[in-house]
Amino acid sequence: MNNIITPYQGWDKVLFTMDYSTVRNMLTDSGIKYTIEHWPNKGCMPEVAWDIIRIENGISLFFAKDRMFKMYFERGFEGALNNGICIGMSIDEAKKLDINIEYNDDNEEYISPSGYWLEESLLSGKIESITVFIPEVLDDEKFFSYEWCN
Repeated sequence: MNNIITPYQGWDKVLFTMDYSTVRNMLTDSGIKYTIEHWPNKGCMPEVAWDIIRIENGISLFFAKDRMFKMYFERGFEGALNNGICIGMSIDEAKKLDINIEYNDDNEEYISPSGYWLEESLLSGKIESITVFIPEVLDDEKFFSYEWCN
């Protein structure tokens, strides 16, 4: 697999349009090791459980109602966004590649209108995670209606 992340689309052959079992089968067939977590989200409204596939090398894939909605890449992942931004790069370098990145005080991360979030280490000033997602994640009302799962 290559290690290019494309916002709103996915990572290599793992795409947001894929369902949970298709992704698991693809990973198994490719010999990629993973673990699975189940978050029941008890008490949330609506109460929709999330399943997370955690792949070696710092990759987590998030699903609700069998639909993938978010991919999280952290230390150990040796790839990059399609614009060249990668984990371990300084946030200043990233801002040169995407001049629209802005810091969000509420979430304490950098947000790009191009469809990704960056988390920075306060100690090193380097990017420690990259998150990509479906467009509905940007609108709480749309996302938590879970109509995008249908």
